[in-house]
Amino acid sequence: MAEYWSAKQGGGYIKCPVKNCNHIGNIITEAHCRMEHGMTREEIRKEYGLPHNVSIRKSKANSKK
Repeated sequence: MAEYWSAKQGGGYIKCPVKNCNHIGNIITEAHCRMEHGMTREEIRKEYGLPHNVSIRKSKANSKK
């Protein structure tokens, strides 16, 4: 079964569930899983679980623009 790992609509982000991987984005692609971890999404899901929703806060300097 093909999985599609994407953030919730409305500007959310998800973090790769692999320990010590700091990849954050709107989606976690199969290419990321293969290239960075040498695993399929299914293998990552079984070993590390699903991606986690995260929020990225704007710095105070950026919010004044």
